[in-house]
Amino acid sequence: MRLSRRALLCAALAAGTLAGCATGPRPDAGANAPRSITLVHPESGEAIAVTYWRPGGYDSKALFDIALLFRDRRAGDFMPVDPALIDLIVAVRDRLGLAPDTPIHLTSGYRAPLTNASLARGNGNVAENSYHMQARAADIRIPGVAGRRIVEAAAALARGGYAYYPGSDHVHLDTGPPRTWVVR
Repeated sequence: MRLSRRALLCAALAAGTLAGCATGPRPDAGANAPRSITLVHPESGEAIAVTYWRPGGYDSKALFDIALLFRDRRAGDFMPVDPALIDLIVAVRDRLGLAPDTPIHLTSGYRAPLTNASLARGNGNVAENSYHMQARAADIRIPGVAGRRIVEAAAALARGGYAYYPGSDHVHLDTGPPRTWVVR
């Protein structure tokens, strides 16, 4: 993994800034329950297991580690991931009744604008102004859980955007306005 000093500095500064943001509890969790997540990038084999929130706020080191895993591997760029996106992924996992250490496979996280434009040219399902470019979207799979079940859990939460991609059996989640769309 090759990252520029500028990218590392920007991410470290942003993670520190985000650590003070949105420190309130999720509506579906206990106010003082720590929040943990296990993420795997199946293509690279990278994995992290972090407690990203504790009473008092988000953990900047954990958010930095999440941002690195979410990075655009084509461009080598990354940016801070919206903590509300991680909360949404965890809320979906919890709604499915899965353990906190259940690995969640991240198939796409942050996308640099050039990467997103390239993908949009070749795939009509890629939005030109995707939330992926703001690190506010993730495409996920949970091994052993059908994509349809994951999207049903997301729908029940009514937070952000979500869609099921049956061809690749992944689910898109984002922190935009509540909405969904049909993928063919």
